[in-house]
Amino acid sequence: MWVLQVIIFSIIVGFFTVLRKKAIENTNIFFVLALSSSIGFLLIGWNFSQALEVDAKTILLILSKSILIAGSWCLELIALKKYYVSVLQPFSVIRVIVTFFASMIVFSEKVFWWQFIGIIIVFIGIFFLNKDTKKDINESFTKKKKIICILCFILSCILSSVSSIIDKYVMMGVNEFQMQIWYMLFISVILWSCFFIECIIKKKILITKSSWSNVYIYLIAVMLILADQLLFRALTDPASKASIVSVIRQISLIVSVIYGGIMYREPYLKERMVYLGIILFGIIIVLI
Repeated sequence: MWVLQVIIFSIIVGFFTVLRKKAIENTNIFFVLALSSSIGFLLIGWNFSQALEVDAKTILLILSKSILIAGSWCLELIALKKYYVSVLQPFSVIRVIVTFFASMIVFSEKVFWWQFIGIIIVFIGIFFLNKDTKKDINESFTKKKKIICILCFILSCILSSVSSIIDKYVMMGVNEFQMQIWYMLFISVILWSCFFIECIIKKKILITKSSWSNVYIYLIAVMLILADQLLFRALTDPASKASIVSVIRQISLIVSVIYGGIMYREPYLKERMVYLGIILFGIIIVLI
């Protein structure tokens, strides 16, 4: 069951990534993240009494995770706002590598030989997909802009990887509602603080009437809650492995590259389908 939950989670995240890029096109990044997180908290806040049962140490760990994810989201959206979705997403292989090996070290997770083969195939697919995207560089982006976007995205992946390890550890002692309530509360406070600090620095309110009516903000808020519910439930299963979860999550890469490429009419999308097929083949082997 946990495998199916992670697969559905990954599909939702794939669409979520592209729609979040759409949400920030004409709206402040911090506002989009803060409002969508607050809406998410309101959707599950009715169950706050459960969250009060969590001990202080676990709450501090969830706070750490929230800080990491807030930084990851901001860096990711800075990159996505300025550069192609299909070009940046292949760099998410860094998230797989870090989470995979960290999980084996921290949780002593064991992987079967055929799963190693599947993981290698996934890496090969992502490597060639990443190599193929380099021909986009000289079309409309300067080298400096490209490097900044890629560095932001890579750092975002690293922060997200560390957060994934915390997720697995925390979910050993709490349920999905307890995790989500504290997480959404902390990240909402962090992101609203960042938004108001930016407003103070720029000496103006960085929202308009149209910002509140941005339908994509409300859509990604619901998607975030649904996706995280599935992920946290999967991680509570004793049989789940963070290392394998990190590989299955590459389904979101396939979805976001295809959907983002179609939505934004990005170049060379058809050529990339072969590499996406290799990634999917590797994931299937891992799941056998």
